Amino acid sequence: MSDPVSFPRPRRRAGPRARVAVCAVLCLVSSGPLAAAGPAPTYVDLVNVPHQEANWDRFYGLQDHLAADFHATCAGQACDPLRRLWPLQLRCSVRAASAEVAACRWVIAGSGLRVLGSGVIEDDGRVWQCALPLGRGLAVDHFHAALQVQQPLQVRLPGADRTLLQGLHDCLAGPGDIP
Repeated sequence: MSDPVSFPRPRRRAGPRARVAVCAVLCLVSSGPLAAAGPAPTYVDLVNVPHQEANWDRFYGLQDHLAADFHATCAGQACDPLRRLWPLQLRCSVRAASAEVAACRWVIAGSGLRVLGSGVIEDDGRVWQCALPLGRGLAVDHFHAALQVQQPLQVRLPGADRTLLQGLHDCLAGPGDIP
């Protein structure tokens, strides 16, 4: 007997679903960076000015500086006589095209615990999302520079109608959200 002869097998043609799937994968792979970029955002987080995480250390230093002044100013329940307050997080949006601070929101939490005669501990916890008073057209560098003072909560930012502390008092006078 002679060795069997091997003939190539006929190839199966891909069905319509397989061709569509292959085309979709090729389109995604070939346009990856372009598809991911998309249109430029109108607003960016302050930590990402002028580019991704470029302002990280400066911003978090500012947040810590504001929190320290908050603790000094609001010690002993001076900002809310019913609750102990704690600043949690500050975030600011920036107009990408002009590098101007558009809005800042500072989340403040407060808790007022009391023990009832029955032994039950009653909690009156709240969370406030306080908008910092800003003027229009405030450049990122001017924003940082204006708040690098001994008592930043006493600062009225350029173009704002009140100080940061006045804005916080107005916000904390509201009911807040119950977590």
